Amino acid sequence: MAEALNLKRRIFFRSVIVSAGLLVFSIAIAARIVYVQQVEGPEWKSRAENTRYRIIPATRGNIFSDDGSLLVTSVPEYRVGIDLSVTVRHSADSAHFYKNLDSLTIHLSSMLGEPASTLRKRILTARSRLLEVMAYNQAQTDTALWKIEPRYLSISPRPIAYEKKKWFFEQTQWASIRKATPEERAEDKALNRRKFRFKWQPLHRVKLFATGLNFELVPNREKPFRNTASRILGKTDDSLVKDPNGSAVAVMRGSTGIEKSFNRLLVGQEGHGWFENLRGSWRPLNESEEHHPVPGLDLHTTLNINMQDVTEAALLKAVKQYKAKYGVAIVMETRTGEIKAIANLHHVKDSTYVDDQNFAVNFRIAPGSTFKLATMMAVFEETNISPNDLVNTTGGRYLHLHDSNNSGYGVISIHDAFIRSSNVGMAKVLVQHFASKPDKFIDYLEQFHLADKLGFQVEVSRGNELPEFHRTTHRLYSKKTLPTMSIGEEMRLSALQMLSFYNAVANNGYWIQPIIVKTAKRGDLVEKDFTQTQRRDSKPICSEKTLKIVQKMLTDVLEDAHGTARSIRNPNYRIAGKTGTSKKFNGKLKTNNYYSSFIGYFPVEKPQYTILVSLDEPHNPLTGQSAYGGTAAAPVFREIADKVHALDLNMHRTLRGKAQHSNEWQDELASSHPQDLQSIAKSFNVKTSASGWDEVPRGSTQRVPNLKGMSLRDALYVLENRGYKVTYTGRGHVIAQSLEPGTEPEEKRITLELH
Repeated sequence: MAEALNLKRRIFFRSVIVSAGLLVFSIAIAARIVYVQQVEGPEWKSRAENTRYRIIPATRGNIFSDDGSLLVTSVPEYRVGIDLSVTVRHSADSAHFYKNLDSLTIHLSSMLGEPASTLRKRILTARSRLLEVMAYNQAQTDTALWKIEPRYLSISPRPIAYEKKKWFFEQTQWASIRKATPEERAEDKALNRRKFRFKWQPLHRVKLFATGLNFELVPNREKPFRNTASRILGKTDDSLVKDPNGSAVAVMRGSTGIEKSFNRLLVGQEGHGWFENLRGSWRPLNESEEHHPVPGLDLHTTLNINMQDVTEAALLKAVKQYKAKYGVAIVMETRTGEIKAIANLHHVKDSTYVDDQNFAVNFRIAPGSTFKLATMMAVFEETNISPNDLVNTTGGRYLHLHDSNNSGYGVISIHDAFIRSSNVGMAKVLVQHFASKPDKFIDYLEQFHLADKLGFQVEVSRGNELPEFHRTTHRLYSKKTLPTMSIGEEMRLSALQMLSFYNAVANNGYWIQPIIVKTAKRGDLVEKDFTQTQRRDSKPICSEKTLKIVQKMLTDVLEDAHGTARSIRNPNYRIAGKTGTSKKFNGKLKTNNYYSSFIGYFPVEKPQYTILVSLDEPHNPLTGQSAYGGTAAAPVFREIADKVHALDLNMHRTLRGKAQHSNEWQDELASSHPQDLQSIAKSFNVKTSASGWDEVPRGSTQRVPNLKGMSLRDALYVLENRGYKVTYTGRGHVIAQSLEPGTEPEEKRITLELH
């Protein structure tokens, strides 16, 4: 019985202990809930408002030149704003807001360059507007009548740089509400008051979302070389991408040029997941690598910044001088097909030209007489005729075509017809051999890569991918088509397509696809090598016989007395090329405006660079009339070629020659110290004879030294060390002395004559 009673007591006590423990645990949970809701509630609510599942844009890749110079990079910029709802939640927030308003506006003024009073007024006005809307909404029983609360105010319309943001965080002092001390609480209780007390600290130590301030990261692309190669590098726009919460996130996308064509590689991989806004930037709550954004790849281009600079400068001078509508200049490395410089200058107003349209790639035009090279190549490939065969250009007219020389050039060789750029001669030769098979001529153009898609890396406007030629099946084909095509009209090609054709001729007949981006890298690791997919012909575009003929003809355009580009011949290196002048059409009617161009390569013996220059509607500044390719475009080619030649030291010949073994060079060094003279002679392996200084006796200080050729300073040094009193006449070097060299005078007085 006693054992049963003891058992019941033990069970009762254990039950009481368990119940008491559960009660204490429940009270603790309830207390924690109350504490979290009442004490930590605002902080957790604020953190919840600043924590979301979102997209984080990746850092866009950089673009570099051929020597590693930075052409385009991503620079962080920030747009400053303030969440006004943070300032109106409680009376403490209002007190906090007004306490910091002066400090905030003063430092914002220094950072943004706007008056502090203007910023203060803008913030107060926006806050008052928010309070009005909140009061209105609270008074409405029907939520459908509520107005949207203007909570966010953008303070800086234009973004600021990271350096300014850093300065703002370091310099701005921020007042935070602090807890009252026991003495202060007792004083407040005695006076029956509620007082907010503050402590000042640098802004970088304050939780930014608690202040209401927001520094929104704005994507921005910076070009260290400003407008150099502006159009080919391209621009970016901000595309809005919706995150899972429906908020719009700005992601940088390429809109033109390389930025657009290689956007997929440059843009990188956006980050996603739960992120917390900390000091204006988003930090992932989950540190998993898969949530972090992956930066885009860096592009390494073939552009040479120095060549680009001289190309743009020469083209700008020309388009202004000739008042052209636009101008194009391209420099290509012959062996590799790499574009070293590409400029497009477009007239907008007055004498202002901008690089805002990609004429070199996107515009197809009638190339004019530069196309006559293709005409000649097709004829020589198809037939066995010789460049010395004759063609009659008498009268200067054939069908609807005419020469610039109204009376023609008479009966001349095909070679001369080409270098004089005779339209009549070219048309007659082509019609003679292709009139019965005009489509065969188009087949040759395809063989020369003039009629197929170029496949250039930078964006090409839709519809402009293929050159335009008229086969016999084309609705616009007529009997005039073939002779018109012989002189580069009734067709449309891009400037880059023509340049790649000339480059093939310079490259021993081997065509190579133009390229402007070589590699895509992540750090030093090559992710993609575009030279591996670059198209290169395994066989020449024409026979060796034809190639030698046309290369000679291109050289004679400059070196023959009748060549249309003889005025730009260079004595230091040889150039080969062809002028081009095509009349422009207004609908079906010809105008008096020209498209003038010149395409060539240099040096002739071993071509290194192929260059194209074209000017749209150039006008002679003296006569006001339209300018030909030989007078407008060719001089620009020469200026660019000269500067490119000067920049490329590998193209300069090594100077060789024998040193002079006479005393002529020693006459120039007559005033030199004998030891220096001997050192110089020894370095150049030249024998030196005693003269000038070298004849001064070193064994005796009594004898008069030979002073001829010495400067006055050196002669005085020698004589005064020997105790002579010196007088002199004239200036320069000693030509005569009053005492004969080698004598021992009784009186040490000497007079020098200088000249």
